[in-house]
Amino acid sequence: MKNSAIKIVSSILNSKDFKNIKKYINKKTILFGIFIFFFFILGYFLVKPYFYDYNSNVKLIENKIFKQFKVNTKISGDINYKILPSPRITIKKVNLRLEKKNEAISLEEISLLLPIFHNNKFKNLDFEEFLISNMSIQVYPNDFADYFKFFTKINKNKITLKNCKLFFLDEQKNKVLFENFNLKEKFANKVHSINIDSIFSKNKLKIKFANSIGGEKKLDLKLPQINTTVNILFDPSSTLKDIKGKSKIKLFDSILVLNFTGAKEFKIFESFLRNKHFNSKIEGDISFIKNFFFNLNFDVNQISLRKLLFRFLPENETPLVLNSGISKKINGIINISMKHSQSFIGRINDLNMVLVFENGDLRIKNGSAKLPHDSTIEFDLLFADNSNSPFLDFSLNFYSQNTKKFLRKFNIYRSVDKETSLSTKGKINLRSNKIKFFSIVSDKSEKFDRQDVLNIEKNFNQNVLNTGILGVTDFFKLKKFANELLN
Repeated sequence: MKNSAIKIVSSILNSKDFKNIKKYINKKTILFGIFIFFFFILGYFLVKPYFYDYNSNVKLIENKIFKQFKVNTKISGDINYKILPSPRITIKKVNLRLEKKNEAISLEEISLLLPIFHNNKFKNLDFEEFLISNMSIQVYPNDFADYFKFFTKINKNKITLKNCKLFFLDEQKNKVLFENFNLKEKFANKVHSINIDSIFSKNKLKIKFANSIGGEKKLDLKLPQINTTVNILFDPSSTLKDIKGKSKIKLFDSILVLNFTGAKEFKIFESFLRNKHFNSKIEGDISFIKNFFFNLNFDVNQISLRKLLFRFLPENETPLVLNSGISKKINGIINISMKHSQSFIGRINDLNMVLVFENGDLRIKNGSAKLPHDSTIEFDLLFADNSNSPFLDFSLNFYSQNTKKFLRKFNIYRSVDKETSLSTKGKINLRSNKIKFFSIVSDKSEKFDRQDVLNIEKNFNQNVLNTGILGVTDFFKLKKFANELLN
């Protein structure tokens, strides 16, 4: 029987018909055959999803999305299959909740990307990626903690956002907008990474979060247009309820190091801010309970005020603060204290002030300092960033128990009362560099008449503000102004 089978096979191989077929079998025909085979296999997997009845299985798809991406989904629109640009299911009109208690995020369309060689049965269909592209997305500040918690989960498939507009409304119902928002998750080599790039307030923003499973966690942020980087290293023991870590922030030519602990409200300790002109220890609180708010104490060890101001208010150029303004989203208080510092009039002691950032305005409150020769100064300032006419409001109170010696610093030797006081209020237009005095009062009672005030304004504009606001820190300009006024 065995010999008979061998004879039959040999007869077929030696037959004339098989020999004719054999002439056409070569490497090219074999490769072409393999290509055709895989083409039909590929076509089968690409075309078959067209015939699934998605709209009758909405609940099944919602459950699959939750199982694979941990997103609570409510679908109210049509579901379709597309081959290009890659196999995917597109779903219209979707509400998402990362936690059931969250506000629903409404989207016009999402896509669920499929692996090319997917499971052959619809009920076992797997989704490779959750994609949101070219959508306007409203998120909600009260849910920010849950958003962060969601994106730190490692037991889910990846979620991607491409070219979206992401926004939320602050307490004043102002829209805070992130344009060209892109987010991409990646799981590789026991590292969960999230990359974000966007445009915020006309500045490029790049964020990278890397979580080494069982190891350290890093968060890096870059604002290239304003030469700013933020690097945060989280303590391995950190949890979402008790975050600990250290951040290093490079802003222009300054370095800010913050040690922090907390959750929605952080304690800042053993921290500092340094640059070529400024050195200060920092402690205090930063809160994210409602909106971003800080209450910090700066203990200044060293400051070169004029050089520091030149960094932000360069002469003969449009000042940096007028180009960018102060963000309306920066709100908080900085208490500044300094034991002593040298100035053009001599040693200044016990300088104290409170900086208040509020909706784009910067206010200096309760400013005070001890000047040479038993003199003191108290001041309040307000910088308001109006794009058409930014201005600086000021209120100054000067008192000296030895006026004669104090004026000698300005080469003024006229006979004056030993004890003198001077109070003034006014405004400086930071576009035109012009000052306007609302009132000038000497010795608490003698008010200057309007003509004297106009003469002082003219003198001050010509001698002090002629090259910009930094003239108020230029000793030679102030000395010239004082000499023309008093000599």
